[in-house]
Formats: sequence, structure tokens, C-alpha cells
Amino acid sequence: MTRHGDSSDSTGIVPAAEFDVRQFAREAHGSHRASLQLERYEQAPLDPATLEIVDLLGRLERSALSYLRSVLVTPTHKDARLTAFLVTWAYEKYWVADALELVVAAHPGYAPSVTGGVPRIARLRHGFGERMEPIRESVVANLIGEDVIAVHTLTGALDEWITQAAYESLLAAGDNEEFQHTLELLLPVKRRHGEYFAADARDRLAASPKAAPLARRRLRRAAFPLGAPEEPPALLARLLGEVIPARELAAIDLRFNAFEGLAGLDLVAAAAGRAAKASGR
Repeated sequence: MTRHGDSSDSTGIVPAAEFDVRQFAREAHGSHRASLQLERYEQAPLDPATLEIVDLLGRLERSALSYLRSVLVTPTHKDARLTAFLVTWAYEKYWVADALELVVAAHPGYAPSVTGGVPRIARLRHGFGERMEPIRESVVANLIGEDVIAVHTLTGALDEWITQAAYESLLAAGDNEEFQHTLELLLPVKRRHGEYFAADARDRLAASPKAAPLARRRLRRAAFPLGAPEEPPALLARLLGEVIPARELAAIDLRFNAFEGLAGLDLVAAAAGRAAKASGR
């Protein structure tokens, strides 16, 4: 149901109307620092393999800021309700990343075993592409129109489901009391993000017959999770297949493929396959 003051798309429908964006923005989760007891890691440190994944997840959370830069030069920025969500989302992800980075910093002897996995020329190409992406996306997306918004919220949903699954797997497999406490703080934040993105995408796909074909074309070319092109393939392969087991990856694909018009995409399986191939597995 459309509520007074909420923005709607060209059909008059308010996507994800059941999600209270005003309340979400008012109650945004900021710094988690006061809830972290980092000194506990002196007596009970995390193992290096777990730290590598925590370090990776912190960087992936930070990548939301680059993604938001590209999104807000498209028709998405005209939707005031979605824009309010995205700004709050980026704010919360900043502090999620900050918490993970503090956990890593609490282990002064930590040194990643996986380094230099992305060739220099690939990093340069990606860096140039990242600088040009907002310009290119602004031109292309504004020619496409409102249907591109569904692509953006689908991207957000899938990215959140992947990283959320990583947190849940670390929580289930771990025995470090302080780290588990941190994950329990962060997971509700992550779940709210995925909830909104999924509801918004669902309604936009239902409202426009052009949205799903567009999403299929564009999402097949996208890298998941967000920020993946900047990361060593070996580390991504560990995330997508070891930290998140194959059955969980399949469950995410099944959930995503259930969106209207997106059957058979299997984007997470494809991302895991690319990472494994690039890492020589």
C-alpha cells in the first residue's frame, strides 16, 4: 500500500512499501566500537585463516561506497525513498567494515598469506574502469530509464546474501566468544539490508516486464560479491566454497533465481567457478 509522502515508481506502486525507510534511517546503526572488547583477543586470538576472511569481508563492506557512487548517477537517485535507504545503508556498512577492521588490528602479528593475487595490470585496468564507471553508467542507465533500478536493488540483495552467509558460517563454525559476539551484533544489520533490497527488487520486477530481461543481461556481466575484482582469486575461492559451503551457495542461487524472470541464472555458482578457475583450483 502506498503511504502518504512515500515515493513511487511510474506505475504508482511504492516498492518495498512494507519496509519503513524513515524508521530505518532514524535508527541507523553507527559505530560498534563501544561494544567491542578487543583486548580479549590478546588471550584468545583468532587463527590466521579466519583473520584473512575477516580482513577480506571488511574490504568487501567498504566497496559499497564505490558502488553507491555509480548508482546515484542513474535514475535511482530520483527515487527519494530508495536514496534515503542507500545513504543509510552505506553509513551502516561503513561501521560494519570498521568493526571488522578493528578485529584484524587487534592481532598485531597478523600477516596475510594470500597477497598479490591480482596482477598489477589487472589492478590498473580495474582502477581506471572504476573511475570511468560512474560516467559510463550515468549515460547508459539514464538511456535505459527506471528499469535499471531493479538491477541495482537485485545487485544489493545478492551481495548482502553472500556476505551475510559468510558471517553466519563464521558464527556457526567459531568458538571465539568475543568474535561471535561481534558477529551477533553485525548480522541483524546485514539482514535488514538484504530484506529491503529483496523486497524492492521483487516489486520492481513485478511492475515492469522489461526489468527482468534487463537484469538478466546486466547481472551476468557483474562480479559478485561487490568488490571482488580487486581481491586475490585464491581468497575469493576460499570465501565462495570453503567459508560458505557449496550447499549454502546453492541455496543463495535458489533464492535469487526465484525472483520473477530470473530462473536459472546461478550467479553465485558462476562467481565461485570464476574464482576457483582464476586461483588454479
